[in-house]
Amino acid sequence: MKLYENGVLIPSDTYLHTISENAQKLYFYPLCLGHYFCNEDYFVNRANYDSYLIIYVKKGSGCVYLNDRKTPLEEGGAVLLDCYHPHRYGTDVGWEILWLHFDGLLAKDYYQAIVQNGNQIVSSSSPSSIPRNLFKIYDMYHRLHRVSEPVINKYIVSILTDFLTVHKNSPDNQPNIIEEVLAYITENISQPITLEQLAKRASLSPFYFTRLFKRETGYTPHEYLLTSRVNMAKFYLKTTSLPVKEITFLCGFSSECNFCTAFKRVTGFTPLSYRSKALGI
Repeated sequence: MKLYENGVLIPSDTYLHTISENAQKLYFYPLCLGHYFCNEDYFVNRANYDSYLIIYVKKGSGCVYLNDRKTPLEEGGAVLLDCYHPHRYGTDVGWEILWLHFDGLLAKDYYQAIVQNGNQIVSSSSPSSIPRNLFKIYDMYHRLHRVSEPVINKYIVSILTDFLTVHKNSPDNQPNIIEEVLAYITENISQPITLEQLAKRASLSPFYFTRLFKRETGYTPHEYLLTSRVNMAKFYLKTTSLPVKEITFLCGFSSECNFCTAFKRVTGFTPLSYRSKALGI
């Protein structure tokens, strides 16, 4: 497609995508994408573009404006932008970029989770599959001339997962610590576990640990522990004939009374009525 954007050089190209009805209902889908070679005149300042945008810098460098603050975007880095709102980005020295405007029913939720985690920009020092999957999408239009919306959806999900889970060396962004704590809870679910224990494992104060845990999982530590124990109890009730008392202690509850109260609060059933329903008795 012939290009008329200021600062965009030959041999840059752009591809537009006409979305199927199925894609609008089921997938993340592309709206347009391209591979740009740009000089120092390239700068975008838009009020909106009704989509989300991924930019990967293959060569050169530039900047984006996040919360009205100029933020560098270096070679090997990537950024995710919400183009439903005003957005600005460009280069003073020239760059080669791969970009993708996309959308989907869950796009807003993914974007908000990524921004909340502080992962809107992925640096070249953070290993990820973002460039590999962007090039796979681009290649379907540019070289293969064979476009599969379900496959593109898979690639976009992988890219967004990289943004969501990339680990930065920042004291306010420690999902790796929370992952270690979640693994500890799973391995020790039948044992007494306190907030103080978990915070100590993360080398954080109980207050800050609780805030970080809630931000990363959507649960407080107590809520997560209780839900995990109830889920394990549901599994035993559905798949074994173990008595309720034995399941109580296997799942880390201190007494059968506490177990039954917690189980009914979470599921709406007593343990025995849940077992009967699950087994069709």
